Parts: sequence; C-alpha cells; structure tokens
Amino acid sequence: MRVLKINTLFAFVLVPLLILAYTSVGQIRYFRTPASTLKPDTKLAFMAVSEDSIANDTLFQIRSKEGYPMAYFRKIRTSVCFDNKCRLLKVNLYWTSTGRYLGFDLPKGEFLSKAEHKPFTPAEYERMSDLLADPLSPLATLSYAELAPHVKLPDKGNEVDGVSSATAKNVLEYVVEGAAYTTYKMWHVVYGSTQADVTRLTEKSLSPDFILTILESPDLTDKIWALNHIRGFVPLTPALQNSLLGFISPTDYNLAERAIQAFGAGDLQSNAIQQALFTKFNKSGYALKKLIVGKFKEAPVLDEQVKKTFAESLTSLNSELISNVLDLFRKHKVTDADTCRLVAQLLTNRNELIAQKAFAYLNATPVRDTLIEMQMKAYKLKK
Repeated sequence: MRVLKINTLFAFVLVPLLILAYTSVGQIRYFRTPASTLKPDTKLAFMAVSEDSIANDTLFQIRSKEGYPMAYFRKIRTSVCFDNKCRLLKVNLYWTSTGRYLGFDLPKGEFLSKAEHKPFTPAEYERMSDLLADPLSPLATLSYAELAPHVKLPDKGNEVDGVSSATAKNVLEYVVEGAAYTTYKMWHVVYGSTQADVTRLTEKSLSPDFILTILESPDLTDKIWALNHIRGFVPLTPALQNSLLGFISPTDYNLAERAIQAFGAGDLQSNAIQQALFTKFNKSGYALKKLIVGKFKEAPVLDEQVKKTFAESLTSLNSELISNVLDLFRKHKVTDADTCRLVAQLLTNRNELIAQKAFAYLNATPVRDTLIEMQMKAYKLKK
C-alpha cells in the first residue's frame, strides 16, 4: 500500500456531526457513533488494494494530533441506472478506526435518488444509514439477480436499479425500496475489501494509549475489536492492565471473556498480574471462573499465593471447577504436601465424583505423606 502524503491540515467536519444525521445547506450527511472523540487533525491518503468496481482507489485516513487514526473515508463515484437512464452516484463512505461503518455524506448539491430519479426523503436517508450499519445483512450473500430477478442486466457492467421489475419481496426488508441496487452497491463497498484495508492501516498505528481510547467507545464492537488487538499487538502497560481487569465482570460475559484472553503468557510472568486476576476469580460466576482457571494454565510458573488460595477454595467449588483446578495443578506439577493435604480433604466428599477426582489426582502425584496415605487407604477400603 503506497502512501500519498498530504501536508496541509484538514479542517475535518467529523466531530460535530458524529451522532445525528442532518442536512446542511446543500449538503447531506448521516453519521453514527465514532470509536473515539479525539479531535481530527490531519489527513493522509493511501492507495487501497480494494478489488471492487469503484474507479477511485484512494483511501483517506483522518488522524488526531496524537497520530491516532480516527476515521477513514473513500470517495465513491459509480453509475447507477434507472430504466436505462443512468446518473452518477457520488457519495463519500466513512469507517471508524476499527473498520465499523461510520456514515456517509454527499458533495454539496448531490443527493441519492430512486425510481425516476426521485430524491430520497429524510426517512429514506435514515433507513439507508441503518441498513449500512448492519454487518450481518443478507445482502452479503445475495446476487444482483436475486434483488430483482425479472430485470435483464446490461451486458457491459452497467448497473440498474429495481424499477422496471419490482424488487424481490424477500429483499425489500434489506434495501431502500426503489433503490435496491444503490443500497446493494453501498453496502458491499462498506463491507468489502476496503474494510480490510482500514483495519490493516489501523493495526500499524496501534499503541497502548490508542487502545485505551478505543476501549472508551460506547460501541460494544469497538471495545471487542480493541480487546482483540492487545495480545500480540501492544505491550500491557499498567493502565491497560487495569482497564482489562475492569472489563472482567459478570455484567458482560463477552467483554469479560475477551479481556481474559487479552492476557498473554508473558504477562502472566508477573505475580502481581496473577494475583489481580485471581481476585476476579472470587467475584465471578461459574463461566468466568472456568475461563480464569484456564488462563492460569498459560502462566510459565504458578504464583505461590495463587496456588495456595486455589487449593483452599477447593471445598467450595463445584465438581467441574474442582476438576479444572486439579488439571491446573497437574499442568504446573504441583506436588507439595500442603496442597495435597487440601486435595485429600475431598476424599470424604459426599459427591462421589469429586472424591474420585481427588483420589485420581493424589494417586498420580509423587507425594510421600503419612496422613495422605492413610486417607487414600481409607477411601479405597470404602470402595
């Protein structure tokens, strides 16, 4: 991807227009929630590697004064035809730094149109923006022919809109009526290869502080994107560590799961991080407890305090978590007498499954302790 440098500052209008759709004098803009509210400062241009039918392959990146990518946009210029009468679609499509659809605007005096070149109404612009914001739209798998199956398409790649033949009924839910192909074209540009260009460019600018700004986004998908771009991308600073721990909460499993997975084996070399993670274990429900135990298997060495506290909690856990903790101890070759004595207490548990798991662990552990040996002998006699 070749960078085209633009040295002049760019008076970008993104921040004032972020949330609400509106029409200013002669210009139409519809924007959604940004990933970050830092002020845009400069603009860079990149040669996109997009493989779509749009002639203009320049992807513009908007940066904050800190050098963080704030948003991207691409100038779309393509023909859309109505009953073989074509007009040029001129629209600028925007993405957030995480690749999420951000919005669109049209050059001054331009408008989107439908059958017989009728301009969109405000409600139709809002609907278009809502449709473009749906990454799971069935438009992803539909072909042009399925939009209006009775329309004969031109031979040389010109695009038509579903006018002569009604748009297929099962498609109307996913398009602006009378502008099926316009909707289809814009949606596929938003979620096509340009979106991958956006994320690749953003990944080149990642830093702990930049990740922190994205984690403050009110949008869940932005948060998930940021959590997925910590491990293997940026070092875990104290501020980022605290932010991750804050996401490990029963209130949102998806965020908590991603935050737990963001800790790498190298991070778990720190006893302080292991201990902080264990405090979350005590405050979590079953599903998160299971994930946290699994995460400790990645630690190069299990912290002594964490090991002790896990062992002391065994009698209060359910059978599956007990099994998970014992697997954790096996992974870290825990064979000290103090831990094994706590495991041996499970031999008298009324749940036979738990008692069996405890015996299997002790039987496979090379520990020499008279008390434990007596307890194991008593368990076998009971059988």
